[in-house]
Amino acid sequence: KMREENCAGELTVYHCIIHQESLCAKALKMEHVMTTVTQVVNFIRAKGLNHRQLKKILEECGSEYADVPYHTEVRWLSRGKVLNRCFELREEICQFLETKGKDTAELREQKFLCELAFLCDISSHLDALNLQLQGRGRIITDMYAAVRAFKTKLCLWENQMLQGNPCHFPCCQTIKAQISTAVFPCAQFAEKLSVLSAEFSRRFADFDVQKCRFELLSNPFAVDVENAPTNIQMELIELQCNDTLKSKYDAVGAAQFPRFIPDTMPQLRTQAAQMLSMFGSTYLCECNGCLL
Repeated sequence: KMREENCAGELTVYHCIIHQESLCAKALKMEHVMTTVTQVVNFIRAKGLNHRQLKKILEECGSEYADVPYHTEVRWLSRGKVLNRCFELREEICQFLETKGKDTAELREQKFLCELAFLCDISSHLDALNLQLQGRGRIITDMYAAVRAFKTKLCLWENQMLQGNPCHFPCCQTIKAQISTAVFPCAQFAEKLSVLSAEFSRRFADFDVQKCRFELLSNPFAVDVENAPTNIQMELIELQCNDTLKSKYDAVGAAQFPRFIPDTMPQLRTQAAQMLSMFGSTYLCECNGCLL
């Protein structure tokens, strides 16, 4: 399609943003916590009797939740759901395992509970980012903005955690209130947030290089002409001074606006077409593939 539109220039290739996010999460190096949780869930769900007995216990306890979901590596969002459900039901699960003669010492350790709480919270934040990156109508600039916002949040969370204030980590707040404040490893979790932030910066460095080009698509009327490529500066001035085009941009949004850039601005049309051709995620391809 790009060649049919006579769009010049080399097309840039990127790795799927959602996959990059998933790889970033592995930098936390908390697989041991996930392994323990997965083993517990598999024990409960593998046998129908165990599963039914736990559900009965939850009903008798008047629990808010009636079940523990499966965890699969394939479904990324299952991770956060499983972790949070197990955290909320940690006492009921321990009671159930003890009736089965299982050792629950590790599940009751303060160190494990702190790590579980942190992993629950950061997984929930990553799940929220993941949802922002999915779906139809998400262009590359939308996805890049979501990643940039998440990186900024990571810096905020790191500083707050260093101050002993996990205000955006509800599970951590719960455990911190139950144990000695001096015991809760805020510094350790701040370091993990720092590592995660560095991993995001490393994996999305190629996108940062394209920031100026992204701005030309996301809001061409706010771009500083002097900082724009010289081959589009004259057209950009014409665009920014055209009130009719500005009204059209406000009405249709960044994704649809390139269709209304006039033929008298070929460089801007080319620039916009190149940006729109950059699919930030294989999400829709994978969804459609599942239907085949």
